[in-house]
Order: sequence, then C-alpha cells, then structure tokens
Amino acid sequence: MDLRDYQWEVIEPALQGKNIIIWLPTGAGKTRAAAYICKRHLESQDKSKVAVLVNTVPLVDQHLKNEFSFLQNHFRITAVSGESNMKPFFSGVLEKNDLIICTAQILQNALQSQEEEMHVELTDFSLLVIDECHHTHKESTYKKIMEEYLEHKMKGQQNLPQIVGLTASLGTGGANSMKGAQDHILQICANLDTEKIMSSDKCKFYLDTHVSQPKKQYDVTDERPQDPFGEKIKEIMYQIHTYLNEPGLSTDFGTQIYEQRIVELQKEGKQQSMNRTGSLWGERINRNEVIWLIAAMTQ
Repeated sequence: MDLRDYQWEVIEPALQGKNIIIWLPTGAGKTRAAAYICKRHLESQDKSKVAVLVNTVPLVDQHLKNEFSFLQNHFRITAVSGESNMKPFFSGVLEKNDLIICTAQILQNALQSQEEEMHVELTDFSLLVIDECHHTHKESTYKKIMEEYLEHKMKGQQNLPQIVGLTASLGTGGANSMKGAQDHILQICANLDTEKIMSSDKCKFYLDTHVSQPKKQYDVTDERPQDPFGEKIKEIMYQIHTYLNEPGLSTDFGTQIYEQRIVELQKEGKQQSMNRTGSLWGERINRNEVIWLIAAMTQ
C-alpha cells in the first residue's frame, strides 16, 4: 500500500501507538492513511480488534468497498450498520472479525446492551478510528462513547483502545475570538484523549500539489459618486413608509431593526384581519399589497 509523503508524516505518532487527530483537507487521503494505520496495528499486535466508526450509514459500505478493501485479503473484515441483520449479534461479529466498520450508534448500542449476544466493552477493542471526529464536541454518539472511555480511564482502567480521529476541519465551535477557537479545539482534543493534532508541515508542498485548495480573492471597488437606482428605491420605501402612517416607525431603511419592526407590523395586520378587526392594517401591510404598490410607483 503506497502512501504519499504527507500521509507518512501525519500517521507517524499513530504507528507508535499514540492517540492523535489526523487533520487533512478533503481529498487528501485521510481514510487511506487510517487504513494503513489499521493494517500496521493488526500486523503488530496480538489479539487486536479494530473498530472504524462513521456517522452515516452510506459511509459504512463506502469505506469497506474502497479504502479498506485491500485489507480483506489479509484480515477478517465486515461492515455493520442499522440496515444490517448482524447488529443484534454484535458481540459474536466482533469475535469472528479483526476489523469492523460500523456507525457510532451501533457501537454505542452494543456498549449499553445487556444482551450477551450484543454487549461489548471498550476494552474488547485495541484501536478505534473515528471518522469526522470534530463531531465529538457536540452532544453526539461520538461524545457518548468517548465519555465512557474517559470515565474508565479516570478510574484507572487498563487496556483501553488507541484513538485515531480523522477530520478535514476542526472548526471554531461558533467562537468569534482566537481564544474561543483555541478552547474549542482543545476541548475536542480532550474529548478524544489525543496527544497531537497531525497536519502536514514538512511535506506541505506535496500536499498542496496533490490537493487543490480554494483561493480567496477580494476586489475592492470605488464608491459610486451617484447611485440613481439606490435613490429611487429609497424614494419608493419612503412613500410606502408614509402610506403606513405609523409615527413611531423609524426611517432607518435597510437596517435589521427596521425590517424586524415591519415584520411585526405585518404579523399584527394579518392577525387583525383574521379576527375581522382592524382590516385596514391587514390591507396596508399585506405583502402582496406592498408589492403592487411598489409596482405602481415604478411605472
């Protein structure tokens, strides 16, 4: 199995048994790199068991048929999803296979199950590969699995599986500051119990060569000295504003506050129309009436 230089770079700590997040852009071959980690893990560790976790059903068969297919000549591999008839017997499936590709929910159900044919423990695995691992920060199935993992670790549990996360973007968690974004990323690392986030540094040139990256371009234009169209629109809006005859209504056209107040008046007018009172408001603020009024003014 051939890997590119940047793929070798990012998997190195995982080959040493460390918990890591592989952070590579879409199309850079994260899954292929993970498949090689699984191969080396199965070759080098006795009684090893690997679970590759995905968050959607289509990815289960997709991974089995594509990047992980080459392993089928050397190891016992299967796929289990919500559409599979093997999920009630997950424990037996794990016993008979070296690597299982499944949705995170399948594993979570098996961890929680009291049925002997289905129940498994995290210690039954030696490696967990978590695809799209950035979802671990949400109230997701990934997070529930890792919460159980961390709970066992805090209690001194031994033989917990190695963790390898895959993502194209860790995101910012909606943060609007550098500190907030950093805290978000650190939280994902904590949730996954990872030591390192691995992205290409030494081989970044080769990564950029093989993976096309979108480029941003900003074109700054000079302000127009005259805006006859904009002035006409403002004139029309002022005429409609006057027609509404609402003294307390701001004339800050185009602002969110103005738009919000107009929407509120529209709702009030419609409600009054439905109650058969204040029907004049219903006619004034009805969206179609306003459109007709604008059309008439522009003729």
